[in-house]
Parts: sequence; C-alpha cells; structure tokens
Amino acid sequence: MKKILSVLFILSISAQVFAEIKPKQIVGKWNYTVLMDGSELKGVFNFTEKEGKLAGEIVTEDGYSFAFSKVEIKEDNTLYFEFTPEYDLITITLKIEGKKFKGTGSSNGGEAPITGEKVE
Repeated sequence: MKKILSVLFILSISAQVFAEIKPKQIVGKWNYTVLMDGSELKGVFNFTEKEGKLAGEIVTEDGYSFAFSKVEIKEDNTLYFEFTPEYDLITITLKIEGKKFKGTGSSNGGEAPITGEKVE
C-alpha cells in the first residue's frame, strides 16, 4: 500500500512540474508595468485565440495600440511575443506564474523589466 501511495504522490508532483500553460490560460487582458529610466510605463496586453493560435495587441496607457506580429508559448511556462512600433522591433519574454507574470522587454534601446497580472 505504501508503494502505491508513493507512486501516486510522485506522479502528482511530476504532473504539476511538467504542466505547461495552454493558450486558453493566456487569452484575456493582462495589466503590465515596465520600469524604464526611473519611471513606470503601464498598459494592457490583450490576448486572443484565433484558429488555435495566440494573437493579440498591446494598448499603452496613452491609448496607442500595436498588434503582436508573433506570439509563442515556449518551454517552462514562458510566453514570447513581439510587436513593431515605429520601426523598432520589441520582443517580450514573460514567465507566467498563475495569473501573474514577470519578464523582460527588449529593443534596440536595451532591456527593461516587466511585471503584471491577468485582469480578465
């Protein structure tokens, strides 16, 4: 009996460790904050699912909107996406932890930390 319980315990832990995020978990609105040059930039990432693939846009606090040109779920609950405002490719890599995330945004100007959480 102890052997069976031990196997079940190990399987349940393994399932949690290897569980990857699914597109349906990403779909919705996510508030973000970017720390850049001593100030905070805020806005919303809007993710949708079209034909089984993730899509979306970023809406800045100033009301500007940019569509994502690429959205991918990578290993280890990592979400990668990119968009191009004014000829500068910006790439975002986020580690999703439940309804929160943290990560990095990169462009020609350098890197900046990003944090946030799902609101819908």
